[in-house]
Amino acid sequence: MSQPHKVESLIGKTIFGEYTVTKKLGEGGMGAVYLATQQAIGQEIAIKVLHGRSAKNDELVKRFNREAKAVSMLTHPNIIRVFIFGRTEEGLIYLAMEFVKGTSLREEIARVTRMSEMRAITILKQTLSALSEAHDIGIIHRDLKPDNILLTNYRGEEDFVKVLDFGIAKVQDPTGAPEQKLTQAGVVYGTPEYLSPEQAQALELDHRSDVYSLGCILYEMVTGQVPFSAPTAVNILMMHVYEEVKPPRSKYAGVSPEMEKIILKAMAKKPEDRYQSAMAFFEALVGREQALVRDGEAAPQLKMPGMEVTTSFMLPPDIMEQARTAVFNSSNASGLAVANSVGQNPTTAIASAETGSSDPRRKLLVVLIALLAVLLLVIVAGIIVLKSKA
Repeated sequence: MSQPHKVESLIGKTIFGEYTVTKKLGEGGMGAVYLATQQAIGQEIAIKVLHGRSAKNDELVKRFNREAKAVSMLTHPNIIRVFIFGRTEEGLIYLAMEFVKGTSLREEIARVTRMSEMRAITILKQTLSALSEAHDIGIIHRDLKPDNILLTNYRGEEDFVKVLDFGIAKVQDPTGAPEQKLTQAGVVYGTPEYLSPEQAQALELDHRSDVYSLGCILYEMVTGQVPFSAPTAVNILMMHVYEEVKPPRSKYAGVSPEMEKIILKAMAKKPEDRYQSAMAFFEALVGREQALVRDGEAAPQLKMPGMEVTTSFMLPPDIMEQARTAVFNSSNASGLAVANSVGQNPTTAIASAETGSSDPRRKLLVVLIALLAVLLLVIVAGIIVLKSKA
């Protein structure tokens, strides 16, 4: 049996045949993250590796494996992409990921102290959009905090979000099979300042726990302070469970009553009193965003990838499902499957439809068909809405 690789020796090594490890990006208790470059085209990737001692811990290895599984299931542009997961012949356990140059939300809050409501909304909407996809396929992050939200520049747009670190995510089996327990009963995992009351008590939780955590983050973004602070982690956990949070306006008077209401709902003690989904939270923020623009307090924001679905075209889930089915059935007749392109970046659907075709005229035809399919979806959804009102 090979011995776990010494992480300290990675710099200068070549991995995957073509990537050279150039520097260490960061290090934690479990392992380290390195930058590797493919010399021929200059492509950079991040490689997360387990320390030798961690690689001997079955629970940590399984948790590492779970992060790879969770992220590989997700395609949202606001979630970091995973390329390769495995173990080298030398025993090094690694996770090769997309490398993104940016600043953590934690660092940005420390730099500016607090953010304008419009900027906070822009950042959190993307985060909620990403989490909505994760929740839809049964993944609960469980460790949302400013450190795990990366802000980068995307095609000239600042504050483009990448959600990181699904290491303690809860992955629910789509068949309903019970989750393999990788955490100890009665042990609390996560970061105290952002844990929901149910997570602080090590109780069973669902996606609404992530909603609470994002409420805590939004609180900190607009006030410059965490909702609960105490000398020990245990004290903070107890405050999440038993103490009512101080209204954001008591921490910073510049917070609007409307934003305060949104935050307090997201941070309700009981899950049933919170927003019942990430998209419901998203919609509340869109409403506040539109009010800011309408009142002349902020300029309209450009849409980011992954943010295509807003209240400008926000239909009930049952109507959207009927529309998807109608479009899917009609498009199958022509051989073009677009049922899953709703809410996707249109170029993604087009690129997947183009695969294998090198004829420019055929590519143009595919693009036109894809655009017509999206238009058909809008028309069908509109008809369904009118019929439901009739």
